[in-house]
Amino acid sequence: MKKRFLIAAAAAVIGGVALHFLYEAAPNPLTALISPVNESIWEHLKLLFWPMLLSGFYLARGTNDRNALWSGIFSAELLMMPFLLGVFYTLQCGFGVVSLPLDIALYVVTMALGYLAAYWIFKSKKLEKAAAWLLIPVILYGASLILFTFAAPQLAIFTP
Repeated sequence: MKKRFLIAAAAAVIGGVALHFLYEAAPNPLTALISPVNESIWEHLKLLFWPMLLSGFYLARGTNDRNALWSGIFSAELLMMPFLLGVFYTLQCGFGVVSLPLDIALYVVTMALGYLAAYWIFKSKKLEKAAAWLLIPVILYGASLILFTFAAPQLAIFTP
């Protein structure tokens, strides 16, 4: 299963990179649901969310312990966002560091740590019974990614 997580992580990073350019290549409301429509940090959270979620279905096919797997995936979904935002804003606002290569590295590190967390939670089975409860905030998070694409508040996180 460890090998499947590595494959899923690599595919998710590559998928996220492809999603980054999807809306630019095919601008329409359907691609806007899963791809950033502008350069705001909020829109770029889609590059974490959708590939991780999709890889969960790939990983679920390889295990009989789906509750433990989904608890890991859902937990990682919820942990990656505050990690990325915290590091991004600390670097940019706290230290004045604005760097595209650093932003790309932060994306890859966040995905890697997300998959490590998902794997650890899956293997430990500590949150196995929480999968259904974790699904609720994940659905709200996904819905907010979609909603704020079309109706973004006037806040810095939504500003390109």
